[in-house]
Amino acid sequence: MRDMDLRRNDGSEVQVHDRVVSEGHYGTVRFIGTLPDTKGVWIGVDWDEPERGKHDGSHNGKSYFNTRNPSSGSFVRGKKLDLGINCFDAIVNRYGKLDDPNAGVITEELYVVGSNQKKTVVEMVGARSVNEKQSKLDALQEVVLRGCLVYGVGDSSEKLRKCTPGIQELDLSLNLLPSWQRLGDICKCLPNLTDLNASDNQLEMPSDVSQYTNSFSNVKVLKLNRVHYSWQQLLECSKMFPSLEQLHVCFNLLKSIHSPGSQLQHLVLLNLESNRLESWEQILHLDVCPRLESLILNDNSISSIHFPDANEGSKTKFFPNLKRIYINNNKILQWSCINELDKLKSFEDLQINGNPIQDSASPETVRQLIIAKVANLKKCQRTEVTDEERRGAEIDYLKRFGVEWLKSGGNQDPAQNNPSTDFLTQHPRFQHFVKVYGAPESSEMSKKPQKLKDSLIEIKIVNPDDPNVKTLQKKLPGTMIVQKLKALIQRLYKLDSEIKLSYISKKMEGCEIDFDNDLRPLNYFSIEAGDTVYARWS
Repeated sequence: MRDMDLRRNDGSEVQVHDRVVSEGHYGTVRFIGTLPDTKGVWIGVDWDEPERGKHDGSHNGKSYFNTRNPSSGSFVRGKKLDLGINCFDAIVNRYGKLDDPNAGVITEELYVVGSNQKKTVVEMVGARSVNEKQSKLDALQEVVLRGCLVYGVGDSSEKLRKCTPGIQELDLSLNLLPSWQRLGDICKCLPNLTDLNASDNQLEMPSDVSQYTNSFSNVKVLKLNRVHYSWQQLLECSKMFPSLEQLHVCFNLLKSIHSPGSQLQHLVLLNLESNRLESWEQILHLDVCPRLESLILNDNSISSIHFPDANEGSKTKFFPNLKRIYINNNKILQWSCINELDKLKSFEDLQINGNPIQDSASPETVRQLIIAKVANLKKCQRTEVTDEERRGAEIDYLKRFGVEWLKSGGNQDPAQNNPSTDFLTQHPRFQHFVKVYGAPESSEMSKKPQKLKDSLIEIKIVNPDDPNVKTLQKKLPGTMIVQKLKALIQRLYKLDSEIKLSYISKKMEGCEIDFDNDLRPLNYFSIEAGDTVYARWS
């Protein structure tokens, strides 16, 4: 019944439940055998793509195997399928010595190795140069085998153990691994393995996860992206990883999560990016992870952040060690959510791009408001928060909401300063600012929002090194960052080279001040109407 078409290059035979691929399409073997009125052996495949096949595993009215979808089944000859390769041979093919007769064909590929504003630098490199750098298998520490069609360890476990003892990071994503047993057989040959990527595989859940604990005992970082597991299944998998510190479970279509209980006790980072989570209440279940420092929630549908146990101005008992929340591309709209983040004891890093809250003001203003509202924030939107920026943001906050503060019962006389509860709920740090910087003066508080035309700064732009370059007169918003001003000048003068900016203040003749931070707004440098910007380029 068996024939050569069912054997891999290492002599092993494909079995039911194995994974196979054909023309880039992945599937699971559900049947191996003969069919009436035909010759030879057929392989029944249940394709991952619902419409890839032609039937539900039936032939002439008889069912030979079951499929997940009505038309995802096919009967295929073995010679039309790629049955995979063992892990050691895959490593040799990719990293083996140049003089190794088992090494694969040397191919050349394009890699981007650097770029600047003028051009992207592309270098022709490939397997040969990689081989030269990785000429010794026993020196390998990081191995990437994504898409190499690894089916398991096969009969090469001893070679893997002896020849590649130093592997610490292993990427086995998008391969032909059908089960945790196959994955475990590979990993237990690698005693120094600490980082494992098993994403994009369809690993059948084991009935008893405890039998694989020894295979993954030293793994601290685990990536299980796009494995189509539920939250409960992911928690079951985590039991196989007693040393787990980072767990990445992106793109798993998770709609809900519940308390991990006694699991994930060593977890420092949890990545739930690109799922379907909506409720912050579910996120609070993760509080039982005592060491959690980083929580990545990008690309979900979360609309609120709140800690119900703490009043305004006090600290929550939730997540005592949480330092980072990345919640880009969600549905955060209310500024009260930012107030809530100030309740976290250790919080210092926020990313919140792509949320509706950013539509409430310019990016620069949103950043200032976030910094003012969260006292210990050290990094906002990937950029460090300096002491000077914090001071400026907090003073600006005083001025921005000063009129509202007065109307609510605030007063420059400390004895009469008694703003309403509603105001303090919306602006829990305002009273602290009054104490540190003093109450805002009436002259500093504008009752009406300043119109854009009134906030523009009229400046001259000149090239002091070339008198033939035309001088420009421009009105610019004070909130424009230096980087955007550079881009504007490059466009106006039709430049393709780097430029350096500084300015001369009309109040300090002869004193040239550099714009030394491209991400700062113009008003950070105290530039005023009538000042002259120097633009230099080669």
